[in-house]
Amino acid sequence: MRKKIRIAAFVVAVSVVGGVVSMMAASLASGAEDEAGKPRLKPGQDMPPFVLNDYEGKEVSLAKLKGKVVVVAFTSQECPYSRGAEPVLARLALAYKDKGVVVVSIDSHKDTRPEQIKEYALGKNPTEKKLPYPIVKDSGNRYADAVGARQTPEIYVVDAKGKLVYHGGLDNQKKPDDAEYVAYTAEALDEVLAGEPVSRPETKAYGCTIKRVPAAG
Repeated sequence: MRKKIRIAAFVVAVSVVGGVVSMMAASLASGAEDEAGKPRLKPGQDMPPFVLNDYEGKEVSLAKLKGKVVVVAFTSQECPYSRGAEPVLARLALAYKDKGVVVVSIDSHKDTRPEQIKEYALGKNPTEKKLPYPIVKDSGNRYADAVGARQTPEIYVVDAKGKLVYHGGLDNQKKPDDAEYVAYTAEALDEVLAGEPVSRPETKAYGCTIKRVPAAG
């Protein structure tokens, strides 16, 4: 009974804040558009705020993280590319934790349920450990729509002032021990933390398309 109540609260909480996220999409109308003609956030713009809940119903607010460097990662346990990148993202979160960097994973998949997210986050993932960052549910893919996120994994690095400074892939999709491996996200974090402009503010994200809720006809 308690489990049902917690899940219901999770869904209601996400629904309540959905309107806040939806309004953010309008503010991006003057920005770039993706191939589908939808607004897409560009480096240099303010990262739209979000208030989303994790699998325990705990609220995560981007506004409350202002002053910290934040890695917003759109991920999906249903995507093999995203699952394959999870150990890399987990290592990055641990490596930069003491440097004041916060990682937030966002699940915008239309079918993923809170109990599935919880199982995955607590160990049923490629690291076989509890993930060192929260996974919040983007119900109705409203926040993904607001920023123009299309794939998983897809990374947004936000500086301490709330500006987007990097958008793209977690890395160049090669193995970390490959001589040609480039850790795009870590590279951007190092530059931001050093007070330098990000030399590579955009790269191409790779992975699965976000499975969205069908648009109302």
